[in-house]
Amino acid sequence: MHTTRTVRHRIARHGAQLLALGATAALVAGCGAGTDSGGSAPADDSQAGGSHAATGAQSDVRAATQGEESGATLPEEWAGTISTQPFAPESPSSYLAMVTLHGDQAVHEMSAEEIEGSEFLAGADPQCEGVAVLDGDAAHCTFTAMDGSDGERSAEVRLVHTGFGNTALLFGVTETEGQMEGAELPVAAGAPVGLQTLGTEDVSAVTDEDLADAATSAVMLGYANDGELPEELTVDCEVADGGEHGQCELTGTPDGGGDGSWYATAQHGYDGDRAAYLFTQLPQG
Repeated sequence: MHTTRTVRHRIARHGAQLLALGATAALVAGCGAGTDSGGSAPADDSQAGGSHAATGAQSDVRAATQGEESGATLPEEWAGTISTQPFAPESPSSYLAMVTLHGDQAVHEMSAEEIEGSEFLAGADPQCEGVAVLDGDAAHCTFTAMDGSDGERSAEVRLVHTGFGNTALLFGVTETEGQMEGAELPVAAGAPVGLQTLGTEDVSAVTDEDLADAATSAVMLGYANDGELPEELTVDCEVADGGEHGQCELTGTPDGGGDGSWYATAQHGYDGDRAAYLFTQLPQG
């Protein structure tokens, strides 16, 4: 029998700030913090002051016992996508990175030139081709490795949905050099997603509270890069499968734009070997 803990993650009524991102904090998830785009903030308290957990988040914990399987009922069309399985597991240094896009209207298409100008690729001598279309085609890029090593990295780049009716650029990066095609980045069409890098390399050590912190960051960055967290925001999370998966219930997000069930799948994050979670919103109703 496997014992898990379900965390009710309540945000304090006063003083809680939503992920006030500096460039260093944003780079943890693979992008810079700019006017129209933002990256996932670190989920651990040791990072720069953008972590919501360091600004008054409180948790009530109740114990629950269940099997290792999460028990989530997943849509059949998620099979084979990164919402249920790791990206490019055959590539040792592969990782995911995300740039959230905010503006008066959601971005539905982005050209190769626009992707080259994104903050994630800034200064990395990117060369991109193709057009990223929401729920459609992907673009492909090569760029200078950002870990200090020689050579290039390849990325398949997709436009994806986030909560709150917004969109984001999602990068699936591999160590493949000199190829424009990159590894396939299969996403669940139409499903809002969020990405959050953790403060650990070992997902088996992730607690339900860690997952709640990560979910709050990943989902709320679909709304804004900074600002106050809603007073009524509540996040309940449960880790499953030894940390490889999990599920969170969010309520109290602005206008309900991030409310619902979010399924978590462990991935590799930008910052070295640190783990990350891709959160995908389950269909409602």
